[in-house]
Amino acid sequence: MFRKVAPMLLVEGVERGIRFYCEVLGGRLAAVYPEQPPPEWASLELDGVELTLWEKGAARAEHRGLEIPENPASTILYFYVDDVDALYEQVKEVAEVLMAPVDQFYGMREFTIRDPFGFILTFARERASGK
Repeated sequence: MFRKVAPMLLVEGVERGIRFYCEVLGGRLAAVYPEQPPPEWASLELDGVELTLWEKGAARAEHRGLEIPENPASTILYFYVDDVDALYEQVKEVAEVLMAPVDQFYGMREFTIRDPFGFILTFARERASGK
């Protein structure tokens, strides 16, 4: 029944989000609307993971009555990655780090950052057994 999920983050400044997710996290711009700046919507690909950004004003105009909070919702985007430590080394100087890499009691090694809009992103990999 379900095949995949593509989180859509409601933001102010889609261009800024494109720069962050492409330059900091190594994403790729898959689609943008409109094609002429400034974009209202963008689809980004991070190694097969789709993430979309939608300008808050455009979302409000399209979905009248949709309540869009000023601050990000209480959500953590949890990404499974191949190499937690390598990604951490790539982003630690250019992103707001909330938690450095740590081995969790539930068998994951993970770290957490905040994106430019306040969304919390955790990157994790299952530890090998016995470590």
